[in-house]
Amino acid sequence: MTSLPKGPGKFALLRMMFDLSKTLADLAREYGDPFTLPSAFGPMVIAVAPEGNKEIFTADPDTFTASAADSFGRVIRTSVLVTSGAEHKRQRKLLMPPFHGQRMRSYGNLMKVRAREWAARLAPGNPFAMIYTTQAITLDVIIEAVFGVDQSERVQLFRTEILALLEAFSPFIFLKPLQHEFGGLGPWARFQRGFRKLGEHVYALAAERRANLNGREDILSLLLSAKDDEGKGLSDQEILDQLLTLVFAGHETTAVMLAWAFYLLHKNKETLEKLHAEIDPVAEDADPESIAKLPYLEAVVNETLRLYPPVHVIHRKLARPFTLLGHALPVGTIVAAGAFATHRVESIYPEPERFSPERFLNKSYSPFEFLPFGGGARRCIGAAFAIYEMKLVLFSILKLYRFQLLETEEVRFAHRLGTVGPKGGIRMMLEK
Repeated sequence: MTSLPKGPGKFALLRMMFDLSKTLADLAREYGDPFTLPSAFGPMVIAVAPEGNKEIFTADPDTFTASAADSFGRVIRTSVLVTSGAEHKRQRKLLMPPFHGQRMRSYGNLMKVRAREWAARLAPGNPFAMIYTTQAITLDVIIEAVFGVDQSERVQLFRTEILALLEAFSPFIFLKPLQHEFGGLGPWARFQRGFRKLGEHVYALAAERRANLNGREDILSLLLSAKDDEGKGLSDQEILDQLLTLVFAGHETTAVMLAWAFYLLHKNKETLEKLHAEIDPVAEDADPESIAKLPYLEAVVNETLRLYPPVHVIHRKLARPFTLLGHALPVGTIVAAGAFATHRVESIYPEPERFSPERFLNKSYSPFEFLPFGGGARRCIGAAFAIYEMKLVLFSILKLYRFQLLETEEVRFAHRLGTVGPKGGIRMMLEK
């Protein structure tokens, strides 16, 4: 007998889409753990306690299918984000090498250089939104790391097309009833035009690369040459979908996390001073690896990810019956680890709303307590890349510049592509 836990009414998720002040932590306090949140794709049962997260992340991966396929399936049809089972395992195995070891670390100097270049464009005394600077940095980094284009004209071409696609983004493109062209009008039609145009450039670049892959370290080239255990590579459609997943996940979410980090540091001056005490004695041209190992810098990044995880719920769809914290759930139910709420459990994180990097210096947390990039068989492939980039960008900019925070009230949430970011983008000013 199935037993969905209690939760809010059927329009709760829709209300939360428009009122972002209502969070998962609020719902957990009100309805308990786990609770059921109705969604357009069926009931979503959200766990908060580490015990529930562990049950989800350690279950047989074949227990689940990709719930993202319900919303993203027509956007990125063959992406690792929407595949399941043996195909998902195959894709992950092909995608993992560029994000490990020396290959990933080879992007460190690129991250430092682009951070300094974009920060140098800021004019002292002129207010600006930090999110636009961090977006510019992460976009250049991901374009050069993923596509391996270092000619300014080609970088600009990809930047223009990606930004046009971002501008065409709307949460409504993920609702199946609205995924129609409607005579070229509406959000889906705009998004599809941008998607097709960017795809044409990716296919053209892939054709060029196939002619000469020797010695190339960019992710596109690595994917073009990758083969699975049966000697089979990725199709052109798979490569396009995987690259666009990496671009949007690796660009937008990292930019948002960096903007939150600048906000938290400048809102908490003592923490900023402690970070300066660590990074100021380090040479500006220090090896990226030595920078990434700075303990307080790492703690700042982790505490930012705790307070503002890139994804607030990490969800899967049940392919078979499953029991979660004593609740027998039927096939088709969406189960989720509620990262945003888990990161605010007071017994794990005392004073959970307080920005305190020190908590990561004095204690290590299990992957069921600290889960900014998900967990289990579907944990974010680019997690290490994102953390590495956050460290190097923060170091490179704070090493050279001082800022003033212009936000006088608590910054609220706003919808962004695939994540929730700061409303207004974090208004700051470069000091003279």
